[in-house]
Amino acid sequence: MIKAFSALIMVVLLVSGCNNEVDYDHDTNGVSNDQKEQLEPEIWTLFTDNLELFVEFDPLVKGNTSEFLAHFTLLNNNYSALENAKVTLEFVVDNKETTYESHTEVAGIYHFNVVPEILGEGDLRFIINTEEFSDKIILRDVHIFKSIDDVHSHSNNNSSGDVFYSKEQAWSSDFDVKQIFPQQFTNIVKASGEIMAMPGEKQNLIAKNEGIIMFSKSNLVQGSPVQKGEILFTVSSRGLTDDNINVEYQEALMNYDKSKSQYQRHKNLVQDRIVSQSQFVESRNRYFADSVAFFNLKENVTNGGLKVVAPLSGYIHDLHVSEGQFVSTGFLLSTISSNKVMLLRADVPQTYFSELASIQDATFRPAYTDKIYTIDELGGKLLAKASSVAENNHYMPVYFEVNNDGTLLEGAFAEFYLKTEPQIDKLIIPVSAIIEEQNAFYVYKQIGGETFRKQSLVIGNSDGIFSEVISGLEAGDRIVSKGAMLVKAASVTSAPIHSHSH
Repeated sequence: MIKAFSALIMVVLLVSGCNNEVDYDHDTNGVSNDQKEQLEPEIWTLFTDNLELFVEFDPLVKGNTSEFLAHFTLLNNNYSALENAKVTLEFVVDNKETTYESHTEVAGIYHFNVVPEILGEGDLRFIINTEEFSDKIILRDVHIFKSIDDVHSHSNNNSSGDVFYSKEQAWSSDFDVKQIFPQQFTNIVKASGEIMAMPGEKQNLIAKNEGIIMFSKSNLVQGSPVQKGEILFTVSSRGLTDDNINVEYQEALMNYDKSKSQYQRHKNLVQDRIVSQSQFVESRNRYFADSVAFFNLKENVTNGGLKVVAPLSGYIHDLHVSEGQFVSTGFLLSTISSNKVMLLRADVPQTYFSELASIQDATFRPAYTDKIYTIDELGGKLLAKASSVAENNHYMPVYFEVNNDGTLLEGAFAEFYLKTEPQIDKLIIPVSAIIEEQNAFYVYKQIGGETFRKQSLVIGNSDGIFSEVISGLEAGDRIVSKGAMLVKAASVTSAPIHSHSH
């Protein structure tokens, strides 16, 4: 069923700038070209769930040929031309039906040549069949005139401020039109904050002995990717008299060999009661202790010194040492971050303390991009809300956990739109539709197939993706949701009279 935006019969001044112009200077029976050019075309714009029909045609005169240019646009979030469809026009007058098949030379524009044979009023039925869907659009009560002299002149209802933006331009650009209706929207608390690493997703590497730092590879810098277990540094104490890891390793090896030999000997002798049970237990315990000490060093020590390995896969967040630097035991060498799970902290001003309990969700925009993220799209959740004011900054922190899709930068500041209590019957529009000009806001409202009007409005709450409309628009209006700047650019171009050709 057609959701009528309204059947608009109007005269429009259309810019002659279509991307593909093909003139159809057809020979109308009994109507000269001069007469034909003086006639203002009928213009209709109708909608279904799937399609927008914008059709232009010569006034219908009995016995004369009227050329129809039917522009079909898919309303599928990318405002594209309908292609590869079978479109049939049925003209029904006094229960007599005449069928016309379309031909196309420009994608999305279907041509018909209609010759009415009966006076009166009739219905024009566009029957559309594609592989995905079938549709029907009906223009009702279209009048058929007896002669060219009986054609009624149309008043020009087009505003001088209206903007022409052709279907061909819209189809070939990042453009879309949305019809707006009341829906649920939440109150918004704006806050600033930071993108941080989750606890446990960032670990520090500490020097376990003193020595000289040797890098495992020359391109080890901040931001370098690392794999769990990968050797990053070696702390060499060769040549040092104190805390020499190589000396410790040799001592551990000798103690291990000695205790192992004694344990194996006592293990054989205890059965013959040559050594006592207590001696055997003592040698066994010493062997186990020396084994732990030796194999721990063996796993972490190379000929060059003590190995320092990555505790998790990720990247080097901070690097605090340089090649050849001397470090003491306990010195912070580097910080490794997995960068997989991020912690978002929104700092809420104390003014919004009464709304803190109702915060359940959020959107946010990092400082380095214009993209707005939602917590849901990142598989995130609310972690905690402050029960007190954070020390030294006078804000109430709210924390969210999200999965990093590879575009979140740890340590970056962000703007948060915290969602509180939902409100019903709010008229909202995409932020992408809004143009700001000298602290005033407006959108472009579609008033015809290729005609748009600049509409001032007052906006309220915004979550960075949608904004609430306080005044200026009504339910059912259709606005340019993508490509508003393209229409604005078209508004400053000259607008010669549009010819009836595509």
